[in-house]
Amino acid sequence: MKIKPSLKKKISRTLLYFLLILTTFLVSLPILWMISFVFKPAYEQFKTPPTLLIENLTLENFEKAIKFAALRYLFNSFLVSSVTTLLVIGVSIFSAYCFSRLNFFGKKKLFYMIIFTQAFPLASIIIPLYKLMYSLHLLDTYFSLIIAYLTFTVPTAVWLLRGFILRIPMDLEYAALLDGCDRINAFIRILLPVIKPGIIAAAVYTFIITWQEFMFALTFISTPDLKTLPVGILIFVGQLGLVDWGGLMASSLIVCIPVFLLFLILQKQLVSALTGAFKA
Repeated sequence: MKIKPSLKKKISRTLLYFLLILTTFLVSLPILWMISFVFKPAYEQFKTPPTLLIENLTLENFEKAIKFAALRYLFNSFLVSSVTTLLVIGVSIFSAYCFSRLNFFGKKKLFYMIIFTQAFPLASIIIPLYKLMYSLHLLDTYFSLIIAYLTFTVPTAVWLLRGFILRIPMDLEYAALLDGCDRINAFIRILLPVIKPGIIAAAVYTFIITWQEFMFALTFISTPDLKTLPVGILIFVGQLGLVDWGGLMASSLIVCIPVFLLFLILQKQLVSALTGAFKA
C-alpha cells in the first residue's frame, strides 16, 4: 500500500513534534526537580516514593541561600562577569574587524590558530595559568579570574563577531569613505550600529560562560569573601559529606535565573550571531 505524500508529511511532522516534546521533557526534568526541592521542607525532600508535587510550600531554603551565600557571592560573580564581558567585547570587536576587512600576512593561519585553541580542554591550561598568576602575585584576586576568563572567551567572541561583520556589505563602508570619512570613523559610525545584535550576542555568551564558571574560580580564589556564586554555594556541603540540599538547590537556582533571563530576552540576537558565524 502506497502512502500519500500528504499523509507521509503529517506522520513525519507528528513524529518530529513527539521527539521535540520528549526531548524538552527530559531536559526540563532535572530543572523541575531542583525547583521542587527548593520549595520543599527537609522532611519532604526525600519522601518515598519521590514526587515533584509540593505538599507544604516553604521559603526557608531561599532564606538560607540569601543569608549565607547569595548576596556577597552574587556581587563577586556580577563584578567579574561584567568586567570580563566589557574587556572581551572591546578586544574582540577590533580583532574581528581586522580578520574580516583587512588583508595582512598570515591572516587565515592566525585566525585558525585562535579558533584551534578552543579545542583544548580548560583543564590543560589551568596549571600554566596558575603558575603565571603566582609569579605576578595575582592569585586570590579578581584580576586572576578576569585574565583567566579572557583566554577562552575572546576567541569565541572574535569568531562570532567576524561572522557577523562578513555578512555586512562593504559598500556601506566604501560609501562612507567616499564621503570623506576615514576608516576609523566609518567603523564607528557605520559598522558598529549595524553589528549591534552581534555585539549583544557575544556579550551575552561571555557573561553566561563566566557567570557559571567553576573550575578557575575554585582554583584561583581561596578568600571566602572573594568567591563567586558557583563556588560559594559549596558552603552548603559539609566537611563530613552532609549536604543541605534545600540551601544548595536554592543557591543553584539563583545561579541559573540570570542565565535563563538573558537567553529568553536576547535569544534572537544570539541565534542570529551563531548563524552568521557558521555561514562565514
